[in-house]
Amino acid sequence: MTRQEKKNYVVKEDGGNFVLDDEKEKIKFKVMQEFVKIRKEKGVTQDELAKRTGIARPNIARMENGSYNPTIEMMVRMAAGLDMRLDIRWVDKV
Repeated sequence: MTRQEKKNYVVKEDGGNFVLDDEKEKIKFKVMQEFVKIRKEKGVTQDELAKRTGIARPNIARMENGSYNPTIEMMVRMAAGLDMRLDIRWVDKV
C-alpha cells in the first residue's frame, strides 16, 4: 500500500462511509501545535524533554513537525516530562 493509498482510507460502519483523512490531519495538527506551545511556554527544549522522558530528540522533533505519529504511551511520557498529564476525551460533534 502506497502512502497515498494509506492517506485516503475510509472507515465503513453501519453501511455508511466516513472519510477520516481531513479530520485526522486537523486533529493531529491541533494536538502537535498545542504540544509545541506548551513545551515552549514551560521553557523546555527538545533536548531537555528527551532527557526527561528517554525519548530520542529526533523522534520529538519529527512528532512536532508532523512526520511521526506518537503512540499514546509516548504522549503520556512527554506529558509527564512537562509535569502534566495527558487527558484524551471523546466529545460529541457540534
